[in-house]
Amino acid sequence: MNTSPISNQLRLVRREFAEFRHGGVVLTSEDAECFVKRLDGIILDALNLEAAADARRWEREHDRLMTPSSVVVLSAFRNDPKIVPLFPGRGPTHRHGRS
Repeated sequence: MNTSPISNQLRLVRREFAEFRHGGVVLTSEDAECFVKRLDGIILDALNLEAAADARRWEREHDRLMTPSSVVVLSAFRNDPKIVPLFPGRGPTHRHGRS
């Protein structure tokens, strides 16, 4: 992976190729192979950058959608009128009628 920004890599390749349009320069098969390999490297850098950006976006989305564990624990202790106790009347506040 090249450490220079992709845009700089592309500018360099463009500048070098722009010289060919003035004529008198022949691109040999070896030159063409080197050019293709450079482009492959730039494409790989771009793909790695895209993958890193996607991973960051998914992490942000995951963090936004996931409920913090503290909220889950606190909601478990909240009284919910829809929850019916399994054994009504049993518990620390129940009086058995014995005095």
